[in-house]
Amino acid sequence: MFPLGQRDERHELSDHFLALANVTRLRILERLGEVGEESVNDLAVYLHMSQPRISWHLRMLRVGGVVRTRRDGRQVYCSLDVESLARERARLDELIGIKERMKVRKEVGA
Repeated sequence: MFPLGQRDERHELSDHFLALANVTRLRILERLGEVGEESVNDLAVYLHMSQPRISWHLRMLRVGGVVRTRRDGRQVYCSLDVESLARERARLDELIGIKERMKVRKEVGA
């Protein structure tokens, strides 16, 4: 099927959209869109949730390629992974043929 360690792009796309399929994770994304980068502890305070719970949601978002994290001493900071978001959107467009249909519409003047 697939060589060891290589995943089907559909699985990656599924992980991406699974990461988006939760209200709390969408709130995290909204907050990161507003502030750019924020510590896990500050996110927990902002969302009135425990730090372990926020970390669990961030893990789902990292697996889905939606956020990236960096460590600075004991603090972990997170931000949107804009490049990955754009790449997954392009994969979805390709999978469902959006780009082809848009190209055809332009050609026929629709």
